[in-house]
Amino acid sequence: MVENLSDAIENGTRDQHSDLLVTELTNNFEKCQQLLNSIAGSINTKAVTVEGQRRKLEEAEQLLNQRRDVIGKFKNSVEKLI
Repeated sequence: MVENLSDAIENGTRDQHSDLLVTELTNNFEKCQQLLNSIAGSINTKAVTVEGQRRKLEEAEQLLNQRRDVIGKFKNSVEKLI
């Protein structure tokens, strides 16, 4: 399609065929642009999701460590009582 348009431009003949090629190229470009925008939006959304999951994981690890500490203290208290 691009080669056909190039030939039409080089030969200096502008007709309905070359106009149709320009329109078709423009439409294809717009579709590609929409697809790229969609992909870019998806990537940003996934990055935010991954970051959110990372934060949740860190919070869960902190809670787990706190529980371990409390269990360890409880165990020591029980051992002292026994």
